[in-house]
Amino acid sequence: MITTDEIRWLLTHYSIVPLTLAELDEDTPLTLDSLALVWFQHAMDEEHGVSVDPYGADLDLFTSVRGIHTFLASLQAGTDAR
Repeated sequence: MITTDEIRWLLTHYSIVPLTLAELDEDTPLTLDSLALVWFQHAMDEEHGVSVDPYGADLDLFTSVRGIHTFLASLQAGTDAR
């Protein structure tokens, strides 16, 4: 399972968000535009081999690291994140 720390690292390492790792916690509000979502999708595939379908994703959860983690956990479990 991908941890929230790994998500934070991806978001900052790939410059998907304009924050440092120290500034980004699990509940920091995020606003990801379409380019940021595609870049995150690429980072997830490159680093973890996880394919995120941006058209099938519940993008309402992509507003914080905790929300992204909830989405990814449900994706892995094969359940609905809501």
